[in-house]
Amino acid sequence: MENTASHSTAASPNLERRIKRQAWAPEHQLFATCAPGLEPLAAAELTSLGFRQVESLAGGAACAHRLDGLYGANLWLRCAGRVLLRLKDFRVHTWEDLPRQAAAIPWEVWLKPGAPLKVLVSLRASNLKHTGRIAEEVLAGASTRLAGLGLAPPTAALPQASDPAMVMVRGHERRASISLDSSGAHLHRRGYRLDPGQAPLREDLAAALLLLCGYGGNEPLLDPMCGSGTLAIEAGLLARRLPPGLGRAFAFQDWPCHRPATWDFLVRTAQKQALAAPPQPIYARDLAAKALHSARANAQRAGLEGSLILEQADFFEAAPPPCPPGLMVINPPFGKRLGSVRQARAFAQDLGRKLKSDYAGWRVGVVLYRPEWEELLRLRPLARLVAPHGGLTVTMLCGQV
Repeated sequence: MENTASHSTAASPNLERRIKRQAWAPEHQLFATCAPGLEPLAAAELTSLGFRQVESLAGGAACAHRLDGLYGANLWLRCAGRVLLRLKDFRVHTWEDLPRQAAAIPWEVWLKPGAPLKVLVSLRASNLKHTGRIAEEVLAGASTRLAGLGLAPPTAALPQASDPAMVMVRGHERRASISLDSSGAHLHRRGYRLDPGQAPLREDLAAALLLLCGYGGNEPLLDPMCGSGTLAIEAGLLARRLPPGLGRAFAFQDWPCHRPATWDFLVRTAQKQALAAPPQPIYARDLAAKALHSARANAQRAGLEGSLILEQADFFEAAPPPCPPGLMVINPPFGKRLGSVRQARAFAQDLGRKLKSDYAGWRVGVVLYRPEWEELLRLRPLARLVAPHGGLTVTMLCGQV
């Protein structure tokens, strides 16, 4: 991790004043992106973290905070994909508004000199046209600004560039915005899942299912078909109050305005308030020994060694764990792993019968890959959301047995 001075040429007093005035003094408009369908959960997370002006919108949640809040959002958000910093929001009367607004951004505060820069453009019924030219104008505005200050201008990121600085331009009708990605790699990439196993549930979607079910760690949890352990691991992080972004790097750490001391303080505070163990047991079971091996290795990388109870067991044969009823979370097999449509239906019927016979009093959070499974499972619905997963649209259901 680099310090602020290393990003500025000779750490000029003028640049330091700009950093304080432009980056750290004001409150910023932020946008946490997420998968479609997860917007209310992302907004609820931001509200719980103390953000202001939180609003659930298509594709994410908008909010306001000073720059340390942006650090905290990246550290703590479980359902989000990226945290974007709004650099400009403006009305578009003519084409000239775009290059003028782009050139007025204090890029020296946000971009490391000479950094590769990727500009992504999204237009919807916008009076701006030609996405390629829009990207060129934004890059030119940043280059002119930095070159005028004697700093190396950004370069257009090559397709093979790893983790370039990323700017998003969005045009909608007569308004446009320019935002800077603060996250880098997608936030679901926590860093622990090096062995994903078969048909894994992405980390942000696993966290979304747990939050949809109201899980906070104060009740027993069972994942009877854990695979590589994503649901159980996300539950362990929640239960022990560990932030999902604790072990990874972020794009904002390369910004000239980055304050390592502020980031280190947030990380240390998170580590101090974490619990040494989950308040209630977390059981992760699977029929396959290979899956449990992957789950154990992934849990160790997530800092959860000893926090999960891993057991080899067939859900349809095994008895419930020795604990009071709590929450069961299931990402069942789907597609070719279940064979024909008739075999898939039989599997769902067997699942529903097992729940009714052995798990009275449990809540169940389940990923439904076929809509008719909801009726077959015979759960009393408590909450649901629809989200994309693996090229499919799935229903996440929380229900009562």
